[in-house]
Amino acid sequence: MNDTKSILARVLAQQEEKKAAQAAENQQQGASTERGNVVPLKAVEQKIQERRNHAPKPLEGQQAKPLRVKPRQTNKAEGTDKVGKPETVLPPSQQLSSMKIPKRQAPFEKRYRRVTTYLENGVYDKVQKLYESGEIDRISNLVNTAVRLYLMKHYGYGSKE
Repeated sequence: MNDTKSILARVLAQQEEKKAAQAAENQQQGASTERGNVVPLKAVEQKIQERRNHAPKPLEGQQAKPLRVKPRQTNKAEGTDKVGKPETVLPPSQQLSSMKIPKRQAPFEKRYRRVTTYLENGVYDKVQKLYESGEIDRISNLVNTAVRLYLMKHYGYGSKE
């Protein structure tokens, strides 16, 4: 039994010596003594410099900002089988200064309220056909426009407000 204890004690002592030697080496290189993979600072700086050397260099007079890609607008009726080439857009600093930036909209919860209602079967079928054929983009837009027009015609909505 003593033999196994002495072997175990010897292995633990060797591991402690290795840890102490590693910590001393890390201290000399200025790296952290925390456990984990320790990479000397010089090696990290060298890798960063190598990446910079391989990156494409901008032409003189141009900024080093990358071009941005606008997301492609999709129409639900067209499907996704048509793939279009995305447009490239210059960064805001390179766009014309005369272009106005639109104001941010209020959050969804402040612009809309949920209404649960029932449509007659014939009206529902017609709305679904218009939506599926792509003649209307959203059913909620159709309902909002229809209600707004009805209120304008019968109740003077929007004339003085």
